[in-house]
Amino acid sequence: MKFASIVIFCVLFVVLFTTCQNEAKNYTCVEVKKLILNKSTNNSLSDFLLPNEDEWNKIPQDSLNPITSIKVTLGKFLFFDPAISFDPKCKEAAQTFSCASCHFADAGFSAGIRQAIAGGGRGFGFLRHKHPFCVDSTVDVQQIKTPSIVNCAYQELMLWSGKFGSKGINKGTDSLWPKGSFLELNGLGLSGVETQARVALEAHGMRLNPKLLTTTEYHGMFDSSYTNERDDLRYRRFTMARAIAAYERTVISNKAPFQLFLRGNDSIMSQSQLNGAAIFFDKGKCVNCHNGPALNSMAFYALGMPDMLGQDVLKSDSSNDAHLGRAAYSKRDEDKFKFKVPQLYNLKNHNFYGHGANFCSVEEVIRYKNQAIPSKKEAIANISADFVPLKLTETEIKQLTDFIENALFDPDLKRYEPNHVPSGFCFPNNDKLSRIQLHCTK
Repeated sequence: MKFASIVIFCVLFVVLFTTCQNEAKNYTCVEVKKLILNKSTNNSLSDFLLPNEDEWNKIPQDSLNPITSIKVTLGKFLFFDPAISFDPKCKEAAQTFSCASCHFADAGFSAGIRQAIAGGGRGFGFLRHKHPFCVDSTVDVQQIKTPSIVNCAYQELMLWSGKFGSKGINKGTDSLWPKGSFLELNGLGLSGVETQARVALEAHGMRLNPKLLTTTEYHGMFDSSYTNERDDLRYRRFTMARAIAAYERTVISNKAPFQLFLRGNDSIMSQSQLNGAAIFFDKGKCVNCHNGPALNSMAFYALGMPDMLGQDVLKSDSSNDAHLGRAAYSKRDEDKFKFKVPQLYNLKNHNFYGHGANFCSVEEVIRYKNQAIPSKKEAIANISADFVPLKLTETEIKQLTDFIENALFDPDLKRYEPNHVPSGFCFPNNDKLSRIQLHCTK
């Protein structure tokens, strides 16, 4: 009898303890806003507020590339038009893909697949795969996850290593821009968005061919966008890149519930999302790295996440310097395996996460950070001092996931897609399979 009493007591203790562990505080809107204000730099919610896409004076931009309406429209066309993919390594893929092949709205302007395929791929979106007529050596892929362009206006430098862009911490590092390499293009003196767009055009075999320029509305749009540009330079990759960058800077997730909450809509977020926001700005310490309007930063951290390697990776190469993170640019041992802090909006449909695209959900990434056990042992020497167990409960993990996936999700990114492209091609892809999938009749 005494033994039975002890068992009953232990069971009750476990039930009560578990219940207490699962109980989570329900935060009010006022409490959440106080937590946000505590993490702001000027005691204002505006620290985390994104502008409207047409508020160009409020959008971060390069002084050498001011945003204008005609330039944004031109950049949008160029971003989506497969006709500019004129000279890829796999000739069968010519004029079949665009920038939007790897950055499309339904995937939060990411690739939606583990390894993005530009030239040498076929099929649209989540169904894109290697084209059987293109040999591996000519397929255009990277050894690292393709970042989203959403809120890229808040990235002074581009790529996981921050290698593109001459501003910020890259200023004065001219010795790291060897002639004959894409890094030499940092010498243009532009910010990361513009520099990366220029690099991408050349790397992916994209340019305007004379017929496209003379037989479509492109000619007039370039003339209107670059009235002060020399005639012999007006239709080159340099101007194309600046137009694409101007467009990319306007792709802003300002309709996400959290943004509406910051603007005064106290009923837009669920109780779970309010709790998740409180965790983000307090116990979870997410805001320590993910801050500002885009919830990102220009800092680099080693978290020991695995690289993009394996049999499912085309051209899998463990020696590729993309796996080195910031050290691929700086060449410093102390920067090895440190990757740039990404923005957090519209992640829900990315499908793959981390620089190596080894995580399959936002929750999986949160659990990894909650446990703080590095997967890549070589990174331990440089592991971030902030990479420590967060001690979040199951309920808190779910609430934080809800906040990031849903409260930071702008449901209308398709407003940034054009209704047509000047070439008249099926867009953003123009290969036979994509035309079927996209229901293109031409």
